[in-house]
Amino acid sequence: MNIRKKGFTLIELLVVIAIIAILAAILFPVFAQAKSAAKKTADLSNVKQIGTGIMMYEADYDDMYPRGTYIKPEYTPAVFSWREATQPYIKSDQKGEAYSNGQPRARGGIWRSPAEPGNSINGYGAHNALMPATGENWYQGPSAEPASRSQGSLNKPSNTLLVTTQGLNPDWSNSGGDLIETDWWFHGGEQWPPVFTGATSGSKFEGDGTAYEQWGMPRYRYTESANIVWADGHAKAVKKGALNWCTQVYAGFTHVPAGRGDQNYDWLFTPGNSCEQYAGQ
Repeated sequence: MNIRKKGFTLIELLVVIAIIAILAAILFPVFAQAKSAAKKTADLSNVKQIGTGIMMYEADYDDMYPRGTYIKPEYTPAVFSWREATQPYIKSDQKGEAYSNGQPRARGGIWRSPAEPGNSINGYGAHNALMPATGENWYQGPSAEPASRSQGSLNKPSNTLLVTTQGLNPDWSNSGGDLIETDWWFHGGEQWPPVFTGATSGSKFEGDGTAYEQWGMPRYRYTESANIVWADGHAKAVKKGALNWCTQVYAGFTHVPAGRGDQNYDWLFTPGNSCEQYAGQ
């Protein structure tokens, strides 16, 4: 008696392959979303630690945030930034990259956003009006640039941006700047009248690139959202297009930095201008 060996027919094999393809099509996006969510969580952890470090620095320096950048003789010709000023309070396992004179930089570890390209640096930027750059350089003495701001000078520190992810400039080896631009023109979408929320606001500059509007502005790397350290040290995400310059970048200042009348944007809160509805908030 002949015994016929059982096996898959061609149709059965094709059905199995089709089912596997369908399951893969369903699951692969889920895996990608899970990976993105994990990176977003890791990034939130980074900015929380950075925020804690800044608050500890602030407690030691009369409520003042660190400056965005410094020029010190011992660090010339390299800039000592808010990262290096904050790093002693964080003590994480971040990697060190030496300046030309051997002084360490704050690089790698928590100083690198998980979704950045592998060779990037300076992926987090600080509010350049709260933590301004120094006016000193290698050829001139101190300028009239303002000191950093204090948390106590803000009306709503819990709703004022302090640090977030920024775009990277490929011409600078995928490096961001040290600071986030806070000029209304950029956040208003480089248009008149300015638009401070939505797709035509500063969020239109989303992306890495050589244009200043990219590497000097917030970068929404995580499902079109960015984790932000707010001026009171807490951290939470904001969706692309939702960051409001009127209420979350500029508003809340009790005065403009001394010597910087060009940064007085109170006129935007006057009748007929774009921030009128937020006056007094």
